[in-house]
Amino acid sequence: MEKLEKPLPSTNTASLYSDSKHLLTINSSTSVQPNVLLRTGVFTPVGRRTNISDVKSQDLSQDLVSLDLCQKEGYDSVTVKGQRLNIETDFKVWCGIVLVFSKFGYSSNTVKLSFAEFAKSCGYPSRRFDKNLRRQIGESLERIQSQSLSFRRKNTEKAVHTGMLLRAMYDGDADLVELMADETLWDLYRVDYQVLVSLRVLEKLPRAEVAQCLYLYFTSLPNNPHPVSFERLRDRLRLETTKKEANRKIKAGINKLESIGYLSGYFTAKNGEQYYIIDQRYKKLEAAISDVLF
Repeated sequence: MEKLEKPLPSTNTASLYSDSKHLLTINSSTSVQPNVLLRTGVFTPVGRRTNISDVKSQDLSQDLVSLDLCQKEGYDSVTVKGQRLNIETDFKVWCGIVLVFSKFGYSSNTVKLSFAEFAKSCGYPSRRFDKNLRRQIGESLERIQSQSLSFRRKNTEKAVHTGMLLRAMYDGDADLVELMADETLWDLYRVDYQVLVSLRVLEKLPRAEVAQCLYLYFTSLPNNPHPVSFERLRDRLRLETTKKEANRKIKAGINKLESIGYLSGYFTAKNGEQYYIIDQRYKKLEAAISDVLF
């Protein structure tokens, strides 16, 4: 059913919601994620025609300038560059990495564990622990390790280059996974503004990568968010298509999120651009105000 369009409301400045005052449970069903990795185009839809080898740089200065490394060294320019990361596999594996370091890391930048333990941390059921999954996770670790982070101080020659994951090793014969992180970036895993991502919601959206990425974006927004423009969503999704087709996919993705009971809101338009106005976001996939997830 086509939704009736409503006028665009006025907005007030909203502050980011910080979970630093709340205990967030990390397990194979939920993952605490740095807000910036959800808002920006790090994890995107990857279709059959998407050039996954296309390496582009993204400016994350505004979002990551508060990292401890930036504060100590005076870096004010942060960029990330690497292969496109998909939402179906790469985001699951990244959630597993965050979970592993939250349980075993911080005292050491290197963690070794069995493939089964790591796959479980990624949210995969034991019945999936086969040769194909090992291949998928191995390839995913390679893509995630390719994400290089560059920190620079403007108008100087000072810079440092590192990555979301410093090293990833998978030994199929020994059935062992080894992960190494840059300890100067521990707060990338524990950045002040974090959100709880429900892997259950993602499971309700099989083969719907646009809807999955929209979920990550919407769940990262603060309380009472401003109207979200389709221009911002096109930038977040990095869809390699026309504006008209991208808008169609975005609208279909939002409708999908509404249909599973996560989101409620309405579409509107202003000055030739489409917007989505969020009424509620729901922790459980049911329309109950007490279950709203922000």
